[in-house]
Amino acid sequence: MRSFHHLLLGAVLLVAAAARAQQNIVNEDLDPASGTRVQVRSVFDPLPPSGYAPMRIVATNGTRRDARWSFDFHSQTQHYRRQSEHDSSFALDVPARSTQSALFLVPLAVDYAASSSGGSGHMLRVGISGTGFDEAPKFEHENRSSGFPSLALSESLAEFSITQLNKEVEAKLSSGHGRYYGGTMSFGCRFEPADLPDSWLGYSGFDFVLLSGADWQKLKPAVKRALYEWVRLGGNLHVYLSPGTYSESLGLPDIASAGAHSVSLGKIVTLSWDGRTLPASQTVSRYWSEEQRLHSLALHHSKTGDWPLLGLLGTRSFASWQVIVFLVIFGLLVGPVNLFVLAPAGRRHKLFVTTPLLSIGASLVMVVLILLQDGTGGVGRRFVVVDLEPDEAAAYVTQEQVSRTGVLLGAGFEMRQPVLVEPLVMPDTPWAKLKNTPGGQPTNLIQDGQERRGNFFQSRAEQGQVLRAAVSTRARLELKTGAAPDAAPTLISALGFTVEELFYTDATGAHWQLEKPLSTGQSATLVKADAVAKNPWLDAALDPAVSSLRKVLNDATTNRRSFFIAKARKAPDFTLGTLSSIRWEDDRIVIFGPVAQP
Repeated sequence: MRSFHHLLLGAVLLVAAAARAQQNIVNEDLDPASGTRVQVRSVFDPLPPSGYAPMRIVATNGTRRDARWSFDFHSQTQHYRRQSEHDSSFALDVPARSTQSALFLVPLAVDYAASSSGGSGHMLRVGISGTGFDEAPKFEHENRSSGFPSLALSESLAEFSITQLNKEVEAKLSSGHGRYYGGTMSFGCRFEPADLPDSWLGYSGFDFVLLSGADWQKLKPAVKRALYEWVRLGGNLHVYLSPGTYSESLGLPDIASAGAHSVSLGKIVTLSWDGRTLPASQTVSRYWSEEQRLHSLALHHSKTGDWPLLGLLGTRSFASWQVIVFLVIFGLLVGPVNLFVLAPAGRRHKLFVTTPLLSIGASLVMVVLILLQDGTGGVGRRFVVVDLEPDEAAAYVTQEQVSRTGVLLGAGFEMRQPVLVEPLVMPDTPWAKLKNTPGGQPTNLIQDGQERRGNFFQSRAEQGQVLRAAVSTRARLELKTGAAPDAAPTLISALGFTVEELFYTDATGAHWQLEKPLSTGQSATLVKADAVAKNPWLDAALDPAVSSLRKVLNDATTNRRSFFIAKARKAPDFTLGTLSSIRWEDDRIVIFGPVAQP
């Protein structure tokens, strides 16, 4: 049997220089004699600035033995002195004389520094290895889209338009109409609809996804569901309809009159086009001033006033004076005391013993002081938003959290389901590591299956993260049937946790509220509510959220019918757990969604 040579390779993700359908393709003949080869292809070209990058893998094993290939991805920003990294590992079993394909969702390193100081490039490398194979690494640098909201557009929209759209974006960025910090000056990341992933995580790095009506019709049901999930978690889906095509015929919401339909935290928008080209100036202007999700990671949480949850954590002195006192005392001991008392003239040879002993003793004292002052583990606060959609048997969770740690004996953790976990830039305090200052620390993260490692959490630090997930569930609130038309509504809880407070808007627009907590398995008849009283209650419920999320939540919960919004103290099935040594105190949980009607 022939042995493989050069099996560890770098998958080069090249930036598209012209409009073309082929996206970031790498083909490598690992053993031409046996026909063993591998193909690594990015679904999107170029890559988004955050989230996950879907990579399609096609591996052919031409030998007579089964193989297990490992794919180790390394994403790294190229910002001077602040190179963030995100590593991930995947495996693919390839039986003898067969071809296997897979789609890997590769996490991308986020360039947090780009929002405050200069630009950077990006490198994505993949090492492919198998037992007993030689190594031949390659490296290539690759840019991502930046300086503009992150858009993904289909090849049918891009085919005759992308050149002019790119020129329009480049002209605006270069002329000072916007802030440009490096990366690829492109209108968006191109894709083939048939390549799209069936997981919402595959779209998590984008602000907008653009499709034609014909593209939408061709999508598989699983891909459509993934796009809907992404929209519910804050994405924006824009469908361009050619003349004679209507949203109803495509199975989209009836939005012909308004042009936009709110779907939980995101929107679905239909727009008109001629079926061939998108007008460059008008199209670029449509997206030019839209908010970028990258800013929510790098800027929105960096001010305490914009993120009240950080204030709930409270403040604590870093006690730097203790370090100064300790150093002074140590300097006196290792210097004058050591020289003139412990190892005086004539006995200087004792310095070889006393100096190491003093250093070891001082280190032990420092460790004891830190443990006494900061303890182990840490404390944190969480704000959890649960969008419950009973018709989809799903809940869409957005969770913001902040924590302050003492001494951590371990910083790794596992996620029970697919979750997007993104560190947040924090206000500039002695406790913060990831911050928008010249001395800010870059991220160094690792994802290996369900396990997450790296500096998501660090000892003696303040850190924040935002987590998003689509959770399968049968939880719901049901409206009891059979009551008189003018009777107060009765709700039956199948939530799995206790609701403390609740407002309900019925099909006629009347407002009702809960008198006392409602436990799962129980029912409660609501009482008439003052519509005016609901507004301050809602403001207080949403107050811990960062200001940008608070605005989106207000829009998502206003003017809805047969709809509830509630508060809870605990919701174990929907609270996304991370580091187990953090003591999460006083969770603020908001649940909303339509009421099921059996």
